Amino acid sequence: MQWQKYKSLDYLCQTSAGSNSCVVLFHGYGADAQDLASLSSVFNLQEPVDWFFPQGVFEVPIGPMMSGRAWFQLRVSDFDRLSKNQIDDGALDSDVTSVLNRVAEWLNDLSKRYEQIYLGGFSQGAILVSHIFYRLRFCPSGLILYSGYLLHPSSFPIVPKEMLPPFYQSHGSQDGTLSIGGAQKLFDKLQELGLKGQWQQFNGGHEIPMQVIKGSNNFLNNQLALGAKGSS
Repeated sequence: MQWQKYKSLDYLCQTSAGSNSCVVLFHGYGADAQDLASLSSVFNLQEPVDWFFPQGVFEVPIGPMMSGRAWFQLRVSDFDRLSKNQIDDGALDSDVTSVLNRVAEWLNDLSKRYEQIYLGGFSQGAILVSHIFYRLRFCPSGLILYSGYLLHPSSFPIVPKEMLPPFYQSHGSQDGTLSIGGAQKLFDKLQELGLKGQWQQFNGGHEIPMQVIKGSNNFLNNQLALGAKGSS
């Protein structure tokens, strides 16, 4: 695993010989690029893939003399609303749009090297993925949304048919950080846009348990197999 940089975006990268596919995973609020990096050794994929773990662009406090990274800034009041299934709507903030544009530029550059790109994230990283896939110049081969949440539903455009990737979404029934109700609304919204999704609910909180890793592993393997058939 090595640190690399694209303009002002830092990321960890692990490459595999003979890979023409990659998985990009965005961490949650207060974590960092290393938080999900261990998943690259846990997944059992049938095809070689490269792994990318981007670093959140903002530094945020998470405790006394401690900080983490984030994709979007959050206020204390935001945490309360998100835990109570309240959906913020309206236009995306200019700061959020700026981050999405920066990340989209990097992903578009990655698409020049890979036939298949899978985008995923946990918590705030999943929210980012939900609002970035339709901004790209290519269609991702699949989306993985761990403990995500619907935000700014009116900001979603009408997505053309050629930009509708399949997705896998998981959420804990006892999640006290991001309410499962907001996650179900995200699932419904993506299906309303035309995406075909798989929903996996588990008895737990704000986490990625082994059953979810197995479920998303199967999702990736199925999509990689479809991609291999399409290119043969």
